[in-house]
Parts: sequence; structure tokens; C-alpha cells
Amino acid sequence: MVGPRALIATALAACALAAAILVPAPAAAAAPISAATSPVDTFEDSDCPVDVPREHERRVTCSVLTVPERRSPGSDPAKTLRLPVAVITSESPIAADPLVFPTSGGPGGGSLTSLWYFLDYADWAEGRDIILIEQRGDALAEPSLDCPELDTEHFIEDGAFLQPAAQRARRNEQVEACRARLTEEGIDLSAYTSAESVADLADLRAALGYNQWDLYGVSYGARLALTAMRDRPDGLRAVILDGVYPPHINKFEQEPGGLVAAIETLEADCAAQTECRERYPDLAESLAALLESADENPLTVTVKHPVDRSPVTRALSDEDIVAGLFNAFYDADTIRALPYLIDRLAAGDAGAAIPLAQRYTDDEDVLAEGLNLSIECAEEAPFNEDERIAAALAADPLLAHWGRNDGFREDCARWNVPPLPEGENAPVVSAIPTLLTTGGYDPVTPVAYAGAAAEHLSVRYIHTFPGQGHGAVWTNWVDDCAAKMAGQFLIDPAVAPDASCVESMPPTEFLTDEDIHPTSAVYRLNGDVIQDRDPLQIAIAGSTILTFLATLVYAAIYGLGWLGRRHGEAPGGLVLVAATAALLNLLYIGGMTLVLTRTDQLILAFGLPTGIWPLLLVPFVALAATVLLIVSLARAWMQEEGTRFHRIVLSVSALAGAGFAIWLLARGLLLL
Repeated sequence: MVGPRALIATALAACALAAAILVPAPAAAAAPISAATSPVDTFEDSDCPVDVPREHERRVTCSVLTVPERRSPGSDPAKTLRLPVAVITSESPIAADPLVFPTSGGPGGGSLTSLWYFLDYADWAEGRDIILIEQRGDALAEPSLDCPELDTEHFIEDGAFLQPAAQRARRNEQVEACRARLTEEGIDLSAYTSAESVADLADLRAALGYNQWDLYGVSYGARLALTAMRDRPDGLRAVILDGVYPPHINKFEQEPGGLVAAIETLEADCAAQTECRERYPDLAESLAALLESADENPLTVTVKHPVDRSPVTRALSDEDIVAGLFNAFYDADTIRALPYLIDRLAAGDAGAAIPLAQRYTDDEDVLAEGLNLSIECAEEAPFNEDERIAAALAADPLLAHWGRNDGFREDCARWNVPPLPEGENAPVVSAIPTLLTTGGYDPVTPVAYAGAAAEHLSVRYIHTFPGQGHGAVWTNWVDDCAAKMAGQFLIDPAVAPDASCVESMPPTEFLTDEDIHPTSAVYRLNGDVIQDRDPLQIAIAGSTILTFLATLVYAAIYGLGWLGRRHGEAPGGLVLVAATAALLNLLYIGGMTLVLTRTDQLILAFGLPTGIWPLLLVPFVALAATVLLIVSLARAWMQEEGTRFHRIVLSVSALAGAGFAIWLLARGLLLL
């Protein structure tokens, strides 16, 4: 599973998710790992490993929990792990039971890097302390199972991503290199399991002195929470599963069905809206045609290198598009543009894929890959059968383009951790009050997963939130219905939260080509100037604006003098032409700035709002004035008309206007 931060190219895939999830007969659960006693010296204050905004510094305290690498008899007690902890202290005079957050997903997504969310967005958890602990093996833990050997930069050569076969060969080498490095450091890769992590949570609760607390698990964190309910239920007052991932779900067999369900929801929701239905009446056919075409001729886009931000060519095959679409369904906001995006890509507009391709490129390195491999290869891969995977992929023609999980057997063979007992794949049975939330579009932990988990929980409240992606509580800035219900649930887990807000959730408002004038230029400009702060682009824009302003000041001073004398020393009429060109260019810059700051950012990712076409005419008029200025200045220089000073000043203005037009043209911003 990928956490809620992984919002990242374009794509699609499909496979039938059996109408009912097959739940295996409960197996004997593995014996829970005993939590270690936590003497005082295993918990110490420390500096925070992540930035804490100044306005929140007084609320946030950081520490480190030291735990044994293994808790089994005969383990070396000297081998320990250091897990960073952050506590956000409640501002309420009487704090309720605390809330613990063990990971943002993955596995390997970390937790402390999500401190921003709990400081700025977790109003639903107010009135209680919030504890974040970095899962063993995550990026900020010591040791970390992060694999820089698997960073994206290793799969780029000569300004282009490696082809699929070369990528797989390189990945095999890099997985082995990471494993060799970690084992040479004395790390036991088989000690990094969900069961060991929940024993760490028990140690943390003892160290902090809490009798009980509430647990919030999102994405893979929901699986970790269910493991805690199974192995270490003591002290668990209530549990929120946000994007439910039960241990008995066989991910590699059933994951394609999550995308099928999301695609079917997209098609139905688009058909239910007049504009979307009229603009995209054949959405399924367009998607199928796109994938068939990309199988033969991959779409080629240029993205930025994840490290040095240099241009990199990336070919998007049918499998890449499927994987990208799968990722796009995580984000409720991005979902609004998917019908438009599928239509543009099917029409051959590869540029439409750039925003999601860039996000896909930037987000590939967010997980601690070694931790992900240790958990997936020990407690997930062993319970998935190749025959059932093949049968699932044969259930729908679109799944011929599914390649999201290709190579997981090879990865696990190289990572070489032993499989956990059969009990790891058994349903979790519990009476702990549990809230289960799922986004209606969630492809990775779909609605069926919540139902499969809820069958074995005796006190549970299960809700689906239409229009939402992965992590309905987490993404409360999109819609706060799930978060409000989570807050109510934490106040009294014995009472079902008020679900009336679900009925009033608005339908997804899809964007269409009636809303978007397609161009990738705005997205690329934002990336260069705002995100990457490219000094060359900033210098060009800044010097040009200053020159235009200086031209207007010069023209104003000259005009005032001319009114007094009724004659001037500049070539006749050219000061007015220069001022007109400069003013028009400044009006365009100002108008575009206004548009860019007030327009839906999703529209700007793919183009410009269609209603601004009159503004797009302005630079052409300015260019015409600039051409007139240049031609007239050429004559003035040849005939020595006006003084040299005025000819030089007007020439500088003309060069600025011409340079600005060339810059707009080069960046794709001189368009109609």
C-alpha cells in the first residue's frame, strides 16, 4: 500500500474483483511478540528530526524510544533500534485519551514527516495529545532500511529513463546491492515486521505512561492497526482504519480489482453528469483505445530529473499509463480531471500527461524501500498464488495492460526474508470499537476490503465516502465529512457517529475541455519559477518587467517634457509605440498573474481557463507594436533621427519586447 502522500503520471488497469472477497478459514494466529519492559534509559528527549513551525514549537516535544531489534529468546540485547517520537501536546485543560499515529503508509512511508498534517489539519483529533512514532526501519529511524540504491536517478541514463527490460535488470542489481549493504551493517532484515512494530507501540505506551490510547491507521497503517488489535490489544480504547487493509487480503491477487471498481465508479459518475456525459460519451472506449495505442507506441514526455531537475525523457507505455491512473485515483482532486485526461491522451496529446508523469517521477523515492520489502516479502507475498493472480488478470481485457506488481517475486527472492506463519494471513477478530472509512474511488484499499475486515469486528462502524480517494479522514481539506465522524467516534466509541453528512456530500465536479484550454506551458512555468526557482528564468522575467516599467517611466517623463515644448529629441512617435508595447506586455503579465492566483490549480496543471482568450490576444498586439518599433528604429538609426540617447533607450525597450516575445514562444505561452 502507498500512503496518502503518494498522490502522484497517468494510467489505468482493470481486473474483476470477485463480487465477494474470498475470506479464508481462520488459521491459528501467530504467537504475539512480547513487548519489552521499558526502563527509563530507553526513552530520552532529543531534537526533532523534522522542522517544527515556530508557532507550534511550544506544543511539540521530541524524543527517541530505544527498542530491541528482536524480542525472541536468545536475541542479542545489545542490538537495539532508535525510533524518533514526536508528541503534540493538547491545548485542552483536560485532555482526552491520546491518539497514536504509527505510519503514513507504504509500508515505508514514515510518520514524523506527517507532523505538518497533525499540526494544521487534524482538528478532528483536538482535545487530546497526538503521538507520532517512526516505524522501525523507516527513513528517520536508526537504523533505516531506506535504499538509496533504488532511487530514481539510478534508472536514468543519457537524459532518458531506461527501457523496461533494462530497468528490471538494474533493479535486480540495486536490490541486491542494498541488501548486501544492510546485512554488512549487521541488520537482521527479518526483524522488521508489523508484529515487531506493534510491540514497539506497546513499549512506547509504557514509556509515556498512558493507560490507554486511540490508534489511527491510514493505508498500510490500517494493517498495522489491525495487527495491534490482534497481537497487542491491551490499552487500545478505539481504532480508526482509514483505507482498510486487512492482513487476510491477498494484495497481489486482488489489487487489480480495486482499479476496476474505481474505473467503473468514474464511468458511472461521469455518465450521471450532463456535461461530462456529453463531452465524453465513450470514456471506456477511449481508455481502451489509449492503452492499445500506447502498447504499440508509448507516449513520450519530458519531465525533470528528481535530483538535479535537468530535462529527462520518459516513455509512457500502456503499463505506465495503467500505473499512473491507479495512482491518480488516490487523490480526490485529481479525479476531477481524469475523464478530460483520458480523452486528451487518447487524442494523442502526450503533453497532458506531464503533470502526473512528473508527480509519479518525484514520488517514486518516498518510501523506505528496504522496510517495504521486508514486510511485503514476509507477510504478504507468500500468501499470494501465481495461478490466482493470473486468473484475476484474465478477468478483464484491460488487465492485459496491468504491470503494477510485475517483478515482486524477483524482488522477494533477492531480499530473502523468511515467510511468516499462516496465522499472519488470518482475519483479525476483535471487540475493540473500530471506525472503518473508505473513499468511493480508492483503488488500493477499496470498499470491499473494509467489508472483509468488518465481518470479524464485533463493534464496528463502516462507511464509504463518495468522491473521495485514498484516506477519507486524512484528506479532510477536500471534504471533512469523514474527519468529523472520526472526531465524534473518538469522543464516544460506543456510539455510532452521525453519518448524515455522507448523504449531503456533493458529487464529483468533473473538468472538461469546456473548462480547460490545453497547454502544459503554465504547469512548466510554475515548476521552473515557483517550485524550482530557476535563477535564469527568474532573471529573464525580472529584468524584462523592470525594463518595461522603466520604459513607461521614460515615456511619462518624455511626454511631460514634450507637452511643455511641443517637440522632442526622440524619433517621431516611437516613444509612444515603445510605451504602448511595454504597457501591453505589463497588462498581459499582470492579467496572467491574476489568472494564475485565482484559478483552480487543477485547471492550471493541464492548461488555462477557456474564458481568458481575450487576454491571450494581448501579447500578439504587443508583438505587433514591438515589430513596428524595431522597423522604425532601424530607419531612425540609419537616418540618425533623434538623439543617440533616445535611440539607445528605445532600442533597449525594443530588445526587451522582442526578447519577451521569444521567451513566451519558447515556453509555449504565445498561444491562442
